[in-house]
Amino acid sequence: MFLIAILVVVAIAAEIIHRLNPWKKPEPAYEELVAQIKAADWYRKLAEDDVCRDILENDPHVQAFFPGPYEAQRLLTQEGYQLGLIDYVTEQAAKRKRT
Repeated sequence: MFLIAILVVVAIAAEIIHRLNPWKKPEPAYEELVAQIKAADWYRKLAEDDVCRDILENDPHVQAFFPGPYEAQRLLTQEGYQLGLIDYVTEQAAKRKRT
């Protein structure tokens, strides 16, 4: 029981130190993340096509890929997440072009 109490106190102290860390870099604003996404090479390649650009700007499913800072950061850093968005946009563009 004593060991559990010590572990709880250490965990609380570590969380307080983590939150009050003055050297921690602040997280970028959501608008900055979206600007970085739109400046990425893969996004610009998609936006070159008019149909894909329309899907990127107006499709609610595309907006669901980065509704907040966590998802936007994920879209910038994780290639698999990027490929998911690219596949969705190209698939929707192919459907629009067929009709």
